[in-house]
Amino acid sequence: MKVKKIVSSIVTVASLTFVGIGASASVVSSNAQAATVANVDMPQTTIYVSNPNGATIYSTPNAKGQVGASSNGLSNGTAWATSKAMKIGNSTYYQVGNGQWLLSTDVSFDAPVTSLNKTMYVNANGGSVNTYNSAKNGSYVGYVNDGDGYAVFAQTTDASGQVWYNLGQNTWVNGQYMSDEKPAEKISMSATAYDPAVLGSSMGYSGVAANLSKYPKGTQLKITLGDGTVLNRTVNDTGTFAYSNPNQLDIAMPNSQALQFGRQSITVQVV
Repeated sequence: MKVKKIVSSIVTVASLTFVGIGASASVVSSNAQAATVANVDMPQTTIYVSNPNGATIYSTPNAKGQVGASSNGLSNGTAWATSKAMKIGNSTYYQVGNGQWLLSTDVSFDAPVTSLNKTMYVNANGGSVNTYNSAKNGSYVGYVNDGDGYAVFAQTTDASGQVWYNLGQNTWVNGQYMSDEKPAEKISMSATAYDPAVLGSSMGYSGVAANLSKYPKGTQLKITLGDGTVLNRTVNDTGTFAYSNPNQLDIAMPNSQALQFGRQSITVQVV
């Protein structure tokens, strides 16, 4: 399979990690002047350190709005949960731990972008997936097709925690439709149905009859019918018709269902 590559230039940034709050910090500075202090409770959200030099941890402001800068800091690109903000004059701080606050100019609500250099494959169950110009409420730019391979340049996460991948030229795709593994080839075939019990067999209805030179006994098949119904079956039989028609499957099912099944076009995938 030819891997598709959408040329892109990505600025390398620190990878996203989750670390715990450290031990209490010692105050080394307390130069803030007295100012109006306003506390704000907010829904729990994630903030990311965006200062390349890291974010200084500040102590809880006192009644006069004075804060102390500690000798401890948090690394660029790390993620932290917060549910409380404090406005002190023209500065805003976000609480990330007991008595530990980050200055708003050191953080962002947008997840960092992590550079990648690998090939991934679209896994969309035979369909296509829309692409967007941003991982955050982006606009539609096109689509990619199931099974196609792409060079992936970067990844990030949206506000819900869903991973997105950059395929180049600012083209982003939802990560739930991408896989590191090349999906198995899907083959279009014809199918009929039969009831093994009518033929005196006790094999049950979990199997399928196939041309054994194409699908040996024991092969696990994912069969998608024309209406989208998915059947997971194991090759356990062959028949005269399937033997002489390698693109034919005979699917085991109760006779009442088999009579209604008729002949259908299906897609088959080895799993």
